[in-house]
Amino acid sequence: MKSSIRYLKAHADQFGIDPERIGIIGGSAGGYLTAMAATTSSTTTFDKGDNLQVGSDVKAAVDLYGLSDLTRIGDDYSDAVKKAHQSPGATEALWVNGSAVFGGHDGGILTNLEGAKKANPITYISKTSAPMLLMHGTKDTVVSPSQTDLLFQALQKHNIPSKRYLVEGAAHGGIYWNQKEVLDIITTFFDSYLKVFRS
Repeated sequence: MKSSIRYLKAHADQFGIDPERIGIIGGSAGGYLTAMAATTSSTTTFDKGDNLQVGSDVKAAVDLYGLSDLTRIGDDYSDAVKKAHQSPGATEALWVNGSAVFGGHDGGILTNLEGAKKANPITYISKTSAPMLLMHGTKDTVVSPSQTDLLFQALQKHNIPSKRYLVEGAAHGGIYWNQKEVLDIITTFFDSYLKVFRS
């Protein structure tokens, strides 16, 4: 994500964009990447690769039903689902630990709390983090709705401008996310940080 932001900024003239007014949005895993880029905005954390002469800071970010604490993905669900998320085969465990077959650490996400902390956007919140809009569906059965709340509460604690909305009846993606009310909230948020208002 940060490499993509730097690419856009480095080629701003070519694309006809203002490199000082970049906003990002993502859903699910994209929401997680958006949160990582937003919380590390105006830092060089995770900046690697090309176009390092420009920064990867953004002015605003929208996280739709993304992850924020990989140790608590199943929080809103049944005990069976919570237990499954603690297994070595859970996606979040493989992200952090890698596969034991290829030299990774064998075990669930809770066996590597330091690694999980490094993979959580909450860890990187600072005074330079970008303003964020977080949205989550009340019927999400893939990522616990509390994931965006954990991030929202942490942003509020650090006085980062942020808003969070629950979309009643919305699942993890789907038609609810294309309704006018949701799109208007997103557009208004981006306008407030990216649009130039002339009197």
